[in-house]
Amino acid sequence: MRPKARKTWLLLHVISSVGWLGVTVGMLVLALAAFDAPQLYQAMELLGDLVVLPLALGALGTGVVLSLRTKWGLVKHKWVLVKFVLTVVAVVATTFALRSGLHEAADGVVGTAGGDVLAASCVSLALYTFNTVLSVFKPWGRTRWA
Repeated sequence: MRPKARKTWLLLHVISSVGWLGVTVGMLVLALAAFDAPQLYQAMELLGDLVVLPLALGALGTGVVLSLRTKWGLVKHKWVLVKFVLTVVAVVATTFALRSGLHEAADGVVGTAGGDVLAASCVSLALYTFNTVLSVFKPWGRTRWA
């Protein structure tokens, strides 16, 4: 990949990843506040559908392009492979678990949805923070497929 193209893909990856992390912090704050103001679940539903999911897919897509088109490879280094697997898990969980919980809570079926949304936000934040640490420190060396 040419340097300008690599930097462009890297910029898109950083923007989508940092955006995903930032929106997750906002979702965590809203999830805490929603226990006293359930109408906030409607805002969270919008964020989940219109912001979180596109950012998640953007982070996944740009990460795959970068891994396949640069020296890191998708399966050459353990940190890249772990980050990829965790991102796929997060995208699937966001698509099917978090968003459905947000839709239930926004429709007024709060019940356990409030706790579920709070837990999902906490897990997501921990996961994205861990992925950021992996990106910075690049631990563990090469895989056996390198």
